[in-house]
Amino acid sequence: MTTLQSPSALQQVRAAIRANALPGVLLWCGLAVLLLAYATVPAFQQGLARWGDVKEAWGLAFAFVSYVVFAVLVPEGLSVALGRQTWTRKTTRDVLYAALVFGSIGLTVDVLYGVQVHLFGEQSDALTLVKKMLFDQFVYSPVSNFVIVALFAWREGGFTRKTLRHLFSADFLAHQYLPVLIAMWCVWIPGVMVIYFMPTELQFPVASLILVFWILIFKFVRKG
Repeated sequence: MTTLQSPSALQQVRAAIRANALPGVLLWCGLAVLLLAYATVPAFQQGLARWGDVKEAWGLAFAFVSYVVFAVLVPEGLSVALGRQTWTRKTTRDVLYAALVFGSIGLTVDVLYGVQVHLFGEQSDALTLVKKMLFDQFVYSPVSNFVIVALFAWREGGFTRKTLRHLFSADFLAHQYLPVLIAMWCVWIPGVMVIYFMPTELQFPVASLILVFWILIFKFVRKG
């Protein structure tokens, strides 16, 4: 009798990288288009500037709402509009939960950008960009991605104590968290470089645009 073995953590990491290869390329192409639009289209620059002004006026509340809209409502709305899924009572519950999770992440992102300015300044030279990218991807990102993966895994497990304990086990970290983190590093490092290249007041709007683009790619293109 043959027993099926679970894929190793390394195999899952490799699978995650392969699954994210096409989305990553599409994201990088989108980043190039975004930079080109920012450099050549005055209306796009003005739109980002107005968005940045509203963000400055409303502060953390705007950060929360922006991430709810761009990370949850827009992708789910498009998925329903394109016939990829139907809106059910479960969809409503899932959207409300995701809105709470991603809205809270939006708050932490806004705080992160303020901390980065305090630590490294507002320059856009290569050294400052690298410092901000390293802090973002290797200090902030491991924590924020663990929170996201863990919260959704806890929900899938029925919010039980057993599931909660599993979230801090070596098995969860190696097989569920690590593949997500490494796959995100592979595609998001160029993204955060673009974000920190922008003036400080435009970083959150640009981050929101990159986020919605990534999630749409993830929903409609990514396999596995």
